[in-house]
Amino acid sequence: MLYETLPGSDLKVSRVCLGTWQFNGGAADLTWNPQDVKVSKDIVNKALSEGINFIDTAEAYNNSEKVLGDILDLQSRRGDIVIASKFGQKHPQGVVGYSAVDIERALTGSLQTLKTSYIDLYQIHWPICVADMSEAVQQLELEKARGRIRHYGICNFGAKNMEALRTAGGKPLTNQLPYNLLWRAIEHDVLPKAAEVGATVLAYSPLQQGLLTGRFWKVDEVPEGRRRTRLFSSTSTSLATHGGDGAETETFKAIEKIGKICADEGISMTTGALSWLLAQPNVASVIVGCSTVEQVVENTRIHQITPAVEQKLKAATEELKHLMGTNADLWAPESRMK
Repeated sequence: MLYETLPGSDLKVSRVCLGTWQFNGGAADLTWNPQDVKVSKDIVNKALSEGINFIDTAEAYNNSEKVLGDILDLQSRRGDIVIASKFGQKHPQGVVGYSAVDIERALTGSLQTLKTSYIDLYQIHWPICVADMSEAVQQLELEKARGRIRHYGICNFGAKNMEALRTAGGKPLTNQLPYNLLWRAIEHDVLPKAAEVGATVLAYSPLQQGLLTGRFWKVDEVPEGRRRTRLFSSTSTSLATHGGDGAETETFKAIEKIGKICADEGISMTTGALSWLLAQPNVASVIVGCSTVEQVVENTRIHQITPAVEQKLKAATEELKHLMGTNADLWAPESRMK
């Protein structure tokens, strides 16, 4: 396993981070099937044995913090595990902007659920999760001073959001962003801005919800809940909210090209996709969810790809990148990542 110390901190994290959106305790959502707690426990134990020390969760992930808190014996190994979580919960009326009091309450709840006295990296899940940026920054700085969080970061912040945070005095350690070979929208202006404000990138959906694993070669093979993104036509599933045409032909043409490049290199698509991401500037770690122990092993097989292979993979998805434009939001027609 490769490790990197996040710039501006003493957090030494594995370059593969275990994502826990799937840790739902058997309660399915629109994207993931039910996952039994025992399966989640086996996945965590395997991840730790493979050298993964970085685990990401969130208040908004159904049951994830509770399942993770029940699994981990943090009393004996807390210093060996870097835990990242996020505040920002969805409600029937939409995502609520949190006040300072709400942030404090959410953090207290996460600490209790995770059964820990501190969170290493506490993140704002979306910019719309805060009522006032200055107030949010002040509260996060206060929680750092209290020792309840070690560092704070952001998630899904676009260039304008990052500038607003900086104007408010915020100094985020990281920005967690959707980034993979099929979804390169953040390369236009979000990645440069993240580097400018000093936020290291944590790439989520690095396998585009399984599209970059070699499991799916045409649209109707993809589970309906994973066809909600802007890569797919809004008519592909009744669950879509973006209302756009998607880019299904270009997406699967790119997948075919990526598969051939990886086969020629003698590596799996999973390895190729993750290795390409980790070769990009300012990307510290890739956040990968797992449904099985076998996927944990596959996701840790990072390969030192050559610059020539990196450029081939990039070229394979260049058409798709430009077709999808600068809107970095995977789900929304008008980006919430401004």
